[in-house]
Amino acid sequence: MTLRMKSTKIKILQTIRQGKIGGGETHVLDLVSNLDKNLFECIVLSFTYGPMVDKLKGMGIKTYVIETEMPFNFLKWKAVEKLMLSEQIDVVHAHGSRANSNVFYAAKALNIPLIYTVHGWSFHPDQSPMVKKFRILSEKFLVNKADLTICVSQSNLEDGKKLFPMPKAKVIKCGINFSKFDLNGIYDDVRSGLSIGTDTILVGYVVRMTKQKDPLTLINAIALIAPEK
Repeated sequence: MTLRMKSTKIKILQTIRQGKIGGGETHVLDLVSNLDKNLFECIVLSFTYGPMVDKLKGMGIKTYVIETEMPFNFLKWKAVEKLMLSEQIDVVHAHGSRANSNVFYAAKALNIPLIYTVHGWSFHPDQSPMVKKFRILSEKFLVNKADLTICVSQSNLEDGKKLFPMPKAKVIKCGINFSKFDLNGIYDDVRSGLSIGTDTILVGYVVRMTKQKDPLTLINAIALIAPEK
């Protein structure tokens, strides 16, 4: 039997629901790129394949995929637990409710500290009462299981606190990569290129082109405003 020496670095399992590139996924990429590699070793678990997985592997980050698109898929929980054991994980960091729903069991069973980052609650005003109630109860359950819940905005924290206790929660406003979005950087002058004056207010909307983000509603709203101007 071969015994492995425990790494002196803190091994963090970063988990995310999908391998596609989105807000939470970009945040994971930023985290694994910028955490001090002398102190931390990041391993990533995604629940689908996609460009994020390919990029992480290209960066030399150990990345696993346990395929499921279902939240609370207990059929996958043992595989997650086996991964945590084999990699000797010290901390689990779940990004989003679906990822948390499929890693909390293993983390708690192995007594591994669990961090839950809320990149946006899974409940929304446009959901049916039954669906919304189920989502709220699910989030309450997942927040309760986490040793620390991180909200990326004050409004997210306040929305959660209105519905259930969040004694182990804090806000960390770390959603923007300042190396990519540098206030002092030099960029093309979009206004002059489009003949827009400096006194004109511009409204932007940066999202993935998906049904969930609903970019058409903004376009339709702008169309309604246009005749008034």
